Amino acid sequence: MKKYLSLLLISLFSISLFAQTKVDAKKIGKTLETNKDSAATFSCEVDITGITVTGNKVVIPSIVSKKLKLEAAFETELLKERIAASKTTVHEVTFTPKDIKTRIYTVTGIKGIETVKQYKDRIAEAARIAEEARIAEEKRLAEEARKKAEKERLESLTKLPVQVVIQESVNLDSKDASWLPGQIQDKLKSNLQDYVGMRTVVDSKSEKALLQLQKQSESAAHDEEDAIEIGKITNAKFAIFTKLRKTNSGYVISVDFTDLTTGEQMASATSKEYSKTEYLYGTTGAIDELTVAIADKLKIEISEVTRNLLTTGSADFSVDAQMALAKQNEESYRRQQNNLDEEIRKLSASTDLASVENKKKLEAQKALLEEKQNAEKKRQQELAEQKKRAAEDEKLEAERSIALKTQRDQMAKDAAAKAAEVRKLKMEKQGVLGQINVIESKKKALVEIRQGVENRSQELYDQMLKDKASEESRIRNKSYSTVELGSDGQPTEQAKQRRENQIIKSNEDLTNKFFADCEAVKKATASQDAALLAEIRNDQKNIVGNRTVSSMGDELKVSYGKYEGSKNGWNTYLSLYSDGILLYTDNFIVNYEALSGKKAPDMATELDDAVIEEYTNNVDMYNSLLTRGDPIIYFEIDYNVIAEGDEKPSQYKFNFSKIRVINTVNGKVTQTSVLNKVQPRTMKPEWDLREIEGIFHDEWISLIKKYRTTNFDLNNIYNNLDKRLNISEIKVAENKIFEREKKRVLDSFGKNSKLVKLPGKELRILNTEVTQKIYTIVMGENPSKNKGEDYPVECVSWYDAIYFCNKLSEKFGFTPVYAVDGKTDVATWNYTPHNGDSIRGKVTQNTKANGFRLPTKKEWEYAARGGQNYQYSGSNNFYEVGWGLENSGDKTHPVAQKKANGYGLYDMNGNVWEWCWDVARDYGDYRYNCGGSYSTRDYQSRVDVDIAYLQTRKLGFRIVCNAD
Repeated sequence: MKKYLSLLLISLFSISLFAQTKVDAKKIGKTLETNKDSAATFSCEVDITGITVTGNKVVIPSIVSKKLKLEAAFETELLKERIAASKTTVHEVTFTPKDIKTRIYTVTGIKGIETVKQYKDRIAEAARIAEEARIAEEKRLAEEARKKAEKERLESLTKLPVQVVIQESVNLDSKDASWLPGQIQDKLKSNLQDYVGMRTVVDSKSEKALLQLQKQSESAAHDEEDAIEIGKITNAKFAIFTKLRKTNSGYVISVDFTDLTTGEQMASATSKEYSKTEYLYGTTGAIDELTVAIADKLKIEISEVTRNLLTTGSADFSVDAQMALAKQNEESYRRQQNNLDEEIRKLSASTDLASVENKKKLEAQKALLEEKQNAEKKRQQELAEQKKRAAEDEKLEAERSIALKTQRDQMAKDAAAKAAEVRKLKMEKQGVLGQINVIESKKKALVEIRQGVENRSQELYDQMLKDKASEESRIRNKSYSTVELGSDGQPTEQAKQRRENQIIKSNEDLTNKFFADCEAVKKATASQDAALLAEIRNDQKNIVGNRTVSSMGDELKVSYGKYEGSKNGWNTYLSLYSDGILLYTDNFIVNYEALSGKKAPDMATELDDAVIEEYTNNVDMYNSLLTRGDPIIYFEIDYNVIAEGDEKPSQYKFNFSKIRVINTVNGKVTQTSVLNKVQPRTMKPEWDLREIEGIFHDEWISLIKKYRTTNFDLNNIYNNLDKRLNISEIKVAENKIFEREKKRVLDSFGKNSKLVKLPGKELRILNTEVTQKIYTIVMGENPSKNKGEDYPVECVSWYDAIYFCNKLSEKFGFTPVYAVDGKTDVATWNYTPHNGDSIRGKVTQNTKANGFRLPTKKEWEYAARGGQNYQYSGSNNFYEVGWGLENSGDKTHPVAQKKANGYGLYDMNGNVWEWCWDVARDYGDYRYNCGGSYSTRDYQSRVDVDIAYLQTRKLGFRIVCNAD
């Protein structure tokens, strides 16, 4: 036993010697120096900062001992990096004796640091993660850049102008070629504006150059600079080039959307083949198809409502979808108006004639957009009421019986299935509105042809003037020959006269050339002009006749109101639209019998509750179907259209005769209402087919008048002019110019100003003071201080006023009233605007002439009293009828804003003093003026108050003329 115990103790002792000994860091050096056991192993928590390994020699600075030598028995690769990665300086280090005598120890391990493999794996993983993060960041930045670029791209597509160009028409006959490209162009322009949000322009001046450069770009001799040149000739950033091609069985349209500054073709699309021209621009036709395609290829998001509208039409839209479409259209029209406001503002700053004309066109376009916007607002109001009732109906749903719901839903299902068939049929037999649009497109084409002739004539006229000036300068400046000089070395009178005769002959030759060139230009388009005019006349005849428009199409919209128990039916609202314009609206009652086939019971006499309950359930069921928009019935309106004459450009008279209610499922007419309503309508823009009378005829008339003043008779006139116009033609040309000028002046009167007959007098008087618009049209200038077309003209002398009267009479072809020294021709008066002293001589008037004049003081007062007994013209309260010191803000105001007097005359008191004809008694050359002004007090403006001013004083006026 003792023997075994001894062996056990020896074994335990031996194990303790081989076990690792934990040593304090401060004693590790001493412990290792004094160790005698070669099998011992020591560990210590030691600071290994600065550890180095050279070869296999290890130095740990924190273990200070000159006797110890340490050798590495661990992985030394990347040691510093692995220690640094451990993020601590103190580690457990293991020391094992190698040679006790020489005190050499091996460092066999350092706890808390990674192995080389672990370190490398971690570094590699970190690098991988970092690379992935870098790639992800690059992708993120690239995506942000892409989104930014996409946003900028979309903004440029919807904010910068897009030029719409008809690039080519292939195989079209002359009939289609005259108008169809313009119709396609207009439809594409409006589609891109209304549905894609683009700012489109059609600029004929830049279109020609664009077409030429586009053709060059597509040729074999393509030059990269062409794209830059294209971008320079128009303000548009982009262009959409359209090709229209006629095939053996129909028509195909293709479009290319191009960046004008780079020449990049950004999107292209081709329509399917359509058999008829009306399918190209009609609802869900070729242009609608291409609109969706271009938007998709340019990645411009369009609403689902718009997409459905362009692909299937709006006739089967739900109430919610119709509301969304109406709201979308309203916003689109408002946005377009804002864009036009900016363009109009820019044009308003220019006095250039082209800018003035473009401003008028844009203002007309804005007015049309405003009309469309108001129509969409009205539509939203109607639909909102229907939706409100639908919501109320939804609340009652839980209270309805299963049998009633089943009957209603089956009826809705049957109606929906049948409606698809009916809708297709009705779309094929749609009303005359599309034909009217075609007529208007042809009118536009004809006016553009004539305007082109007029523009070319103007160019020829301008060139003639330049050539005349050049020739006159050449003739006057050429040297005189020896035979043309006298003994004093100066040209003889005969030589001078010869030069003058040469100038006259040169002018005559250039004038004759001008007329010949103008006739050649007109002749070049004469056949096309005549053919197109004949087409328009034929189309105008063809639209006369009974027509029908159906609510199964996109033009006739229907909404429903509440059930009217006293009338046994539903309030129903119908609106007829064309291109977003409300043409006709009506409301009536759809009878209970029209839906149920049964008469409504008499509520006063029917005593059976079961009958009333059935009646109530049926009304509730039909009310639910109608407010949900289920097409259980549809409507047709019968009407005919008459195109008004050329004196009423683009005016049509719609005669609405009947409204029918039709059961969708069985197709039977269940109710008919007689209308007998007439609705006139002016299509926008207006196209005036009357012959354009411009510089060509004006130049003829100026020559005619010139010959007349030199006492030539009419026979000599046309003989001198190579018989280009005979006497009757000269008179016709004169009359046309008079009529044109008369219309132009009448148009300038606007909606407020007109001539009215004075009761009890053979006299007509302008119901307002002469406005600045009227004065500018007649005189060519506006002297007023407070500017505005509808403001009264001011700063006008008495002489200015009588000159205006004669000029206006001349434009109307009337006999002038005033004469200076016996002469009514104002050209002989030596008149200078704003200079009252410029007209010298005795002024007389011919009161029997039918021309315009100033009223006498008595005539003015008679008109101002208006057949009433008031202190002022139309009231005893001056500020009810006039602008004076207390309410004017020290400036004039637009005419016809205050109350009229008994004869319908405005502003007879206040605004501006008005000149009269009479010389004031005892005041020499002073003339009476009446009515007061914006700066006078009320008592100074009474109808019985007048003052006298020298004729050069600057005031306002109104005009009178003898009644027919």
